[in-house]
Amino acid sequence: MLYSRASRVAFAHYPKTGGTSLQHWFRQAFPDARLLVPDNPHLPVRTALEMIAADDRQDRRPRWRPWRVTPQEPRPRIIVGVLREPFEMLVSLFEYWRDFPFPVEPTAAFIRAARRGTFVDFVHMAVVDGQLPTYEWFFDVGGPAWPNTRLLALQTMEATLPSVARDLRLRRVPCLEHRNSHRGIRDLDAYRDAAGNLVDRVHEYFTWYYTHGTGLVAGKPPGRAA
Repeated sequence: MLYSRASRVAFAHYPKTGGTSLQHWFRQAFPDARLLVPDNPHLPVRTALEMIAADDRQDRRPRWRPWRVTPQEPRPRIIVGVLREPFEMLVSLFEYWRDFPFPVEPTAAFIRAARRGTFVDFVHMAVVDGQLPTYEWFFDVGGPAWPNTRLLALQTMEATLPSVARDLRLRRVPCLEHRNSHRGIRDLDAYRDAAGNLVDRVHEYFTWYYTHGTGLVAGKPPGRAA
């Protein structure tokens, strides 16, 4: 998670949802923003909140007062995240890991499935074995900071950023630079044909996205999941 302590706003970066571009945008908007874990931008919200709370409890400045994550006083003030259609996200993650020039070959089975196995192997591990976090788990849907969470849709992220910027109390909205984005056209139909019945498992695994996530409106507090 990228966190601005001065402004108490954060960006929770789910993999392959335009996060590199938005992370750069966030750093321009909030120069003090830092990753809570320098080598891990994809920190789940609940874990990040616990780290922020623990860090605050170690702060011994005169005006410091103890803080706990509660529904009445969640912190950060606003958390921003991005959602992407799950099957498309899986394809993007598969291609990214398959071609990424890791300095040392990864030993994690899930990453190796992308690098050495087939797309079917990868999707099976993601949604049958549960190796990939669901959106509702990652963003802690219904958790203490959920009413303060703003989720954008990847396909309309640039258009809806000004709405979120108002919530973030930004006087100047930085331009969104497209970074680490795929160049060219993906043949998603070919991937769907390869996945076969696993496409249905993707929909089952990401049920919350298809039943609730697509209806979230950027710039307004999301409704609680049923």
